Amino acid sequence: MNRLVRMVLLSVAVIIAFVEAFVAGADARAAEKTAKLAPVRIAVVSRSTLDLPFWLAREQGFFRDEGIDAEIILFRASLTVQAMIGGSVDFGTATGTALSAAVNGADVRIVMAMSERPSFDLMGHASITSIAQLRGKKIGYGGVGGLPEIIIRQILSAHQIPIDQVTFLSLGGGDVSFMSLRAGVIDAVMLQIPNTFIAQDEGFRKIAAGADYYRAVQGGLTVTKAFLMEKPEIVIKVIRATLRAVRLLKNDRKYALEVLTKKNFVELGKERERFAERAYEAATQGYLSTGVVDEKLQREMIMVAAQRIKPPPQIAPERIFDFSLARKAGEGSR
Repeated sequence: MNRLVRMVLLSVAVIIAFVEAFVAGADARAAEKTAKLAPVRIAVVSRSTLDLPFWLAREQGFFRDEGIDAEIILFRASLTVQAMIGGSVDFGTATGTALSAAVNGADVRIVMAMSERPSFDLMGHASITSIAQLRGKKIGYGGVGGLPEIIIRQILSAHQIPIDQVTFLSLGGGDVSFMSLRAGVIDAVMLQIPNTFIAQDEGFRKIAAGADYYRAVQGGLTVTKAFLMEKPEIVIKVIRATLRAVRLLKNDRKYALEVLTKKNFVELGKERERFAERAYEAATQGYLSTGVVDEKLQREMIMVAAQRIKPPPQIAPERIFDFSLARKAGEGSR
């Protein structure tokens, strides 16, 4: 073997060794980075547009960019506070449930708001042409103390209809409530997207839009006070990644519609394309780019949630709401 050939072979060997070392180092760095990701469990309550930003923040790598390994788990709203207190999950998205629990003494905080426009609408049979006609009717909702029940009571109060002039039926989830409306078991019910669209297309009437009668935080993030105090840096990172996803949805209509039609993050039934645009418009009208609501709304929500307690307790907003980290997250991502 002549000298030139030996030199070429030696050069090739050096290059191969360098490439192998670089790849091994890259793999090691990637493994080290993955190992350093902070595991976080987020309990979402539905595959709805309210929880869509969490799924997208994970898919787009926004959580990973913040050093977070986010696990998103579907959870019953009524169990999220108990799960957070027990340490089974770190965050919950059932802000209404957390508010009710906090008013009753649970040490939980609402740290981010997804929307201040309730996405529930009161749907009923076509024969009901006015809210006044709800007298003597049976009205369904998800559960006692939940946002749907609160909105129904606000609607009736605004039209001077005494509570004892209607019959309330707690039916559980939205699908069960919708089936009850279809079967004629109830006359009206609080429904969310996409059931509101399906109901209208089937001939049911929208009697009232919840957002016209009640302003409230719906969706967002809740944590225990202990977690907030011990891991504020994790909280701010999760909020920042989520708000980044919210802005993506609001600013990129084409991408959002593609997600709604091709992904299963939002339950739109078998005819996804039929409802995608309506779902997008409804969602983006409600999304809060800041994740923050004003103190006036905080006080109003506490007052409504505390009505069941006799005598109603005097609770300061800071006992339940803490948007300080959401404000920081917003400042750091503009």
